[in-house]
Formats: sequence, structure tokens, C-alpha cells
Amino acid sequence: MKKSTKTFFIIPGFKEQASAHQYQWLVTFIKSKGWKTVEVPVAWNNQTLSQNADEFRDFYSQHKSVRNQILGFSYGAVIALLSAESLGPEHIYLCSLSPDFKEDVASMPPWIKKYIGKKRYDDVLTRGAQKIAKNLSVPATIFYGEVEGCEYPNLKTRCEETAQLAKRARLITIPEAPHQINFPTYQVAIIKELSLK
Repeated sequence: MKKSTKTFFIIPGFKEQASAHQYQWLVTFIKSKGWKTVEVPVAWNNQTLSQNADEFRDFYSQHKSVRNQILGFSYGAVIALLSAESLGPEHIYLCSLSPDFKEDVASMPPWIKKYIGKKRYDDVLTRGAQKIAKNLSVPATIFYGEVEGCEYPNLKTRCEETAQLAKRARLITIPEAPHQINFPTYQVAIIKELSLK
């Protein structure tokens, strides 16, 4: 069987897997463009995002082809951003990038701290969003929804600041979209921006 020369990696949101129903429209679309899709498995339990990013680097090295792109949603977008510069894909898509960096800690709601747990919270303090964004040379498209931006202002700030500081990034604000990758306007925005030539 001929090995694909174009591979697209999908990294899901927290406690999700990319094989779940909310990602299937994306898998179907990417395959229709002749790309091999790789639904990245993430071991969320008892793992920090730094550990998840290390595991993704190894996984990527085993599954990459000649041309590679990465899309991450929410925590998956953090994993994509943390690993992009070392992996060097041709493009990354950061969907609803989570405010999970040391700059975000001061405004992190108590319920989020409790939800992610002490180990993940301590891990947040080890990474600076501004430094990572400034050092990013990989082209990036960053998305967030209007509704989720109102509901999670820290997420909106993180998306906007990352787009501003990164050398080759564009920011897309999606009308009416909540924190839901399969919301109709979110799907339309991603499909419009994907560069799958």
C-alpha cells in the first residue's frame, strides 16, 4: 500500500478523544481532500499537559509524513502549541486555545484550579505563553468563538495575544460559536481556513 505523503493530526480537547463524534465531520472533510488523518490518542488521566506534549512529540515522529499539519482543540491546542516549534509542521490550527499558561494563573477561576488538579496547576506555572508565541515560526491559525470569548474572557485574551505575538499567525473570531468544535459556524470557519492542497 502506498504511504501517504500528507498527514493531518487532530488533538482533542480535555478528557476527549479525537475518535469522538464531535470530530468526525473534520476527519471526513480532511480525508476528502486526500490527506491521511491521524486521531491523536491522549492519556489525560494523571498526566500534565507537558507530559501529554512529550508523548505527542514521540507519536508525531512515528506517524509523520512528507507534509504535516496539526489541529488542536482547547487543551489539545495547548499541546499543539507546546510541541509545534520542535516538530516543524507546515501549519498548526489552534482552536479555542486554553488559557493554561503562567500568565493566566492570576485570573484563573477557583473552579478551574480545582477541576484540573494540583499537578496540572503546578505544570501551568512552568510555561510562558508570551515566550512560546514569540518563538513560534510555524504558520498558525487561531480560532475562538464569539460566545465562548464572552463566557471565557481569559481564553479570548490568550488567543488574541498569541496571534499578536507569533510571527506568522492569523486570528479568526467565529460568529455565535460557543466552546464546541462541531458548532455549525465553527465548522464553516475551520473548513474555510484549512489549507489542504
